[in-house]
Amino acid sequence: MNINTLYQVDYNFEVAGLATDNRQVKTGDLFVCIKGYTVDGHRFAKAAQDAGACAIVCEHIVEGVTIPQIVVEDTSVELPRLAHMIFGQPTKALQLFGLTGTNGKTTTAYILEHLLRGFEGEVGYIGTNGIRFADVFLEPKNTTPDALHLQKLFAQMVEKQVKNVAIEVSSHALELHRVDYCEFKVALFTNLTPEHLDFHPTMDDYFEAKFKLFKMLRPDGYGIINIDDPYGEKLVDRLKGKNVYTFGLQSKADFYASDVKMTAQGTTFNLRFNQHVYEVNTPLLGTFNVYNVLGAIGSAYSAGLSMEAILTQLAQLAPVDGRMELINLGQDFTVIVDYAHTPDGVEKVLEFVNDIKQTEVKVVIGCPGDRDRTKRPVIAKLSVDYADDVIFTTDDPHSEQPEDILDEMVAGIQQNNYRVIVDRRAAIQEAIEKAQKDDIILIAGRGHEKLQYWKSGNIELDDREVAKELLRQRLAAK
Repeated sequence: MNINTLYQVDYNFEVAGLATDNRQVKTGDLFVCIKGYTVDGHRFAKAAQDAGACAIVCEHIVEGVTIPQIVVEDTSVELPRLAHMIFGQPTKALQLFGLTGTNGKTTTAYILEHLLRGFEGEVGYIGTNGIRFADVFLEPKNTTPDALHLQKLFAQMVEKQVKNVAIEVSSHALELHRVDYCEFKVALFTNLTPEHLDFHPTMDDYFEAKFKLFKMLRPDGYGIINIDDPYGEKLVDRLKGKNVYTFGLQSKADFYASDVKMTAQGTTFNLRFNQHVYEVNTPLLGTFNVYNVLGAIGSAYSAGLSMEAILTQLAQLAPVDGRMELINLGQDFTVIVDYAHTPDGVEKVLEFVNDIKQTEVKVVIGCPGDRDRTKRPVIAKLSVDYADDVIFTTDDPHSEQPEDILDEMVAGIQQNNYRVIVDRRAAIQEAIEKAQKDDIILIAGRGHEKLQYWKSGNIELDDREVAKELLRQRLAAK
């Protein structure tokens, strides 16, 4: 692509590609200097030049660089435009389904990905549980990749004949311009509860970040909104005159569920829409997953999939990795692994297991380091309030000492139905060894994650695999 396609400049040369990391620059690439939280890309402009960059895009002239320098006001804003152009405007060939909200994005996106197989063409998914399309699977670094890698992924999807993409869109992604130059067929809102308030100053700021997704809807696009959430009501008011479907457990919703019945094996409910009633059976557990199913149904329907096709696809749905995932090796008690890591998410999961419990609820849980510290005592208090027995343990400590995190969690707790076991594997082992017939063990916080993140380096730790190994040992010892 000629540089004059991107900028009105006096230069005349071809741009081969795009890079933000000098170590990944190839000959002929345009290097964009991004100011990060800890590193400023301007410092590496000379290294990018030495690696073969044809020009740099920067916010100020960098001394010592002799290749052309194109100065812009904000390189973070410029990056998505450049990526969109250089990779051939791939989103014009895709239908994007963006999902945002505090909790439920991953499960709803998983269900929606499954439903979208009812359309012709390949289906893509981008989110916390990975990046999937055609025969490709990649581990994600963030819920929503940066603009450069996102547009590159979209271009690869187009090559693989992908037509529809379910993508989790985090508030960070919206604020940091990662999804700029994306037009969405569907923007779905799950809910909004306190989270990431170390990044967003207030809940209103958090909401405004989420609202940005709905400004990116195509003219024929739909907003799919959880009307039972107060912020969902606020969204509906803002979107008057636009295409909107609502969902919830109340009759005011366009898609609403009634007669919800739950067991430890799954959930059934009646879906009511357009004066019709449809029976829905799902292996997913909990009322919160009824919301997730409703949101996915509304999204697929708004894009043109018939209700009959939706129900056919739903009948083939399997449980989601690390989301209320049952670990069943034939033991006489229930083990559930879940990703719940926010106060709202933890409370909803605990409410569900209390609704179905026969004897005791035992919880293994921690809080991550380098994240919102205010939620630590809240999550701990919810755990001891709802569970009969709680083991507080290490989540992903990152740069913090796990003992410090655990001290903050238990500070002020008056109940005595808890203990602290720093080693997470040992904590899971304690819960499984002490479990009695018909107990429920909830291992919360990490879900599908396979690595535990420490300052000294990451270690392999998958709660599901640990639970399976310990269950096998217990069953073999009988």
